[in-house]
Amino acid sequence: MNPRFLRKSLFLLALALVFVGTVPAQDDKLVARLEHVASLIRENKTTEAERQLTTFLQTNPDQPVALNLLGTIRAKQGRLNEAEALFVRAVNSNARFSGARMNLAYLYMQKREPAKAVAQLKEVVLLEPGNTQAVVVLGDAHLANGAVAEAEEQYLVALEGRLDNAAALLGLAQISRLKGEIKEATLYLTRVGTLTADSKSPEFLYKFAAVAMQVGMSDAAKSALENALKLRPNEPAYLLAYGIAWLRKGDLFEAEKVFRRLVQLQPNSNQAQIHLGYVLLNQKKYDEARLWLEKSARSTSPMPEVFYYLGLVAQEQNDDAKAIALFEKAVQKLPNYAHARIALGSSYIKLRNYPRAKEELETAVKLDPEEPTAHYNLALLYARLKDPARAQEEMRIVEKLKAKGAGSDGVVVLPPNPNPR
Repeated sequence: MNPRFLRKSLFLLALALVFVGTVPAQDDKLVARLEHVASLIRENKTTEAERQLTTFLQTNPDQPVALNLLGTIRAKQGRLNEAEALFVRAVNSNARFSGARMNLAYLYMQKREPAKAVAQLKEVVLLEPGNTQAVVVLGDAHLANGAVAEAEEQYLVALEGRLDNAAALLGLAQISRLKGEIKEATLYLTRVGTLTADSKSPEFLYKFAAVAMQVGMSDAAKSALENALKLRPNEPAYLLAYGIAWLRKGDLFEAEKVFRRLVQLQPNSNQAQIHLGYVLLNQKKYDEARLWLEKSARSTSPMPEVFYYLGLVAQEQNDDAKAIALFEKAVQKLPNYAHARIALGSSYIKLRNYPRAKEELETAVKLDPEEPTAHYNLALLYARLKDPARAQEEMRIVEKLKAKGAGSDGVVVLPPNPNPR
C-alpha cells in the first residue's frame, strides 16, 4: 500500500470525507492518477474529476479508491443515496478499506442514522486501533444515538490521559452539558477554545460555538463564529448562529446587520425572516417587523413563534382582536406555549373578556410558574374582578420571582436555535 495515499482528507459540506488508498505500492501510475483526481476534488473541479473517474471505472468497475472518490463527489452534490451506494461498493470491494467506512459513517451522521454510523466506525477502530479520529466520531455517533455512557468512554479513549484532542474534549463538554454539569462543560470548552484558536476548520468552529452558546459562553461562541466566517463568509448556518450570538449579548443593532445579510443570501429562508422580524420587533420597528414575520408565516412550515410575534405587533398597534387570532394560531401549533397564552390573557383583559383571560393566564401559570409576567397579568385581572386579596397575592409572587431573577423580564422570547450539525 502506498503511504503517500494514506490519511488524505477532504471536507465537503458538513462531511469530513476521508479517502484512504488501497492501491498496490508498485502501481505508481495508478496512484498518481487517483491522487490527481483527489486534487481536482479538493480544488472543487468536480466536473473534470467526475469525467476522469467515470472513464476509469468503465475499465476498473470495482476499484475501491475510485468508487470512494466518486462517492465524495456525489456527497458534495447532495446526492447522498448515490454516495452511499458508491461507498458500500468500495467497502464490498475491499472490506479493509477504512476510508470508505469512515465516509459511510459521516454520511450516516449527515442522514441522521447514527446507529448505522456506529457499525461502520466499530469496524474502522478494529482495523486501525490507533485511529483517534475514528474513535472520536464513534463517540459522536453514540451521543447522537442517545448512548451517553458509550460516547463518554470513546472520548476518554481518544484523549488517552492527554488534554490535547479538541474534538474529544468537545464531546465531553456536550456530555457535561447534558448532565447539567455546566461548570465542567465550561472548563472543557475553555480548553477547546485554547486548542482551536487558530483552527482552519470552519465546521469544527461552528460546532464549538453551538455548544458554547448552550452553556452561556457567548463571547467564546461569537469569536469562534467570526473565525468560521473568515474561512467561509457566506455560509448561512454560520451567519444565523452569529446573529444569535449577538442577540445573546443583547446587541440588537449588530444582530440586525447579520440577519439582513442572511436574508440577502437566502431571501426565502424561514429562519432568516423570523430572526430579522424578531430583532425589528424588539427595536419597535413594527411595520417592517410585520413585513418579515408575515413572509415567514407564509412558509410551508411556519414556527409557532412567528404567529406569537405577529400578535405582539398587533397588540402594539392596538388591534387586540387581530392579536388574539394570531396568538390562538400559536397555541394551536404549540399548546404548551406559555408566553403566547400570557399574551392571549393580556388581550382578553383589554377586551373585557375576563373568563377567557382567566383561563389563559391560569394555564400559563401551570405551564411556567416561574414566569412573573403571567402572575402580573393575573394580578391585573383580579383587580378588575374586584378581588384585591388574590391580586395582592399574585403581586407578592411577582416580587419573589423578580428577587430571585426568574422569568424573561418581558413578553418576547428568542426563536428556537437552529439544530447544529
